[in-house]
Amino acid sequence: MPKEPKHTLAARSRVLDSHSQGGDWMLVGHHNGIPPTTARRLGDRGIPEVKQRGGSREANIKCTPEIEEALVSYLKDNCLLTLKQMQDMVRFDFGVNIGTSLISQKLTGRLYSVKQVSD
Repeated sequence: MPKEPKHTLAARSRVLDSHSQGGDWMLVGHHNGIPPTTARRLGDRGIPEVKQRGGSREANIKCTPEIEEALVSYLKDNCLLTLKQMQDMVRFDFGVNIGTSLISQKLTGRLYSVKQVSD
């Protein structure tokens, strides 16, 4: 869970309003507990909102919930599948190359235990 911004949106907006009106935005920032560097950055950027930080982005997620469901169904259909075989099945069905460690991690999270067979 992301932590709250150090300075409130209202305080940031006051500094930005003062900057856009040509007022003493440094003084407004000082009285609102905002450091001069932050106040200067607010004036330069022109937006009081804080950018989202951390968390997962959709572009970085390889193993979607649909793939997880498919992994579980593969195991329900044939409980003797190896991680490598499931990796090949996911590559064939979804066109995504995920590692055997990720497959093991996802199935372990769903309380399935899988053994990796050495070649």
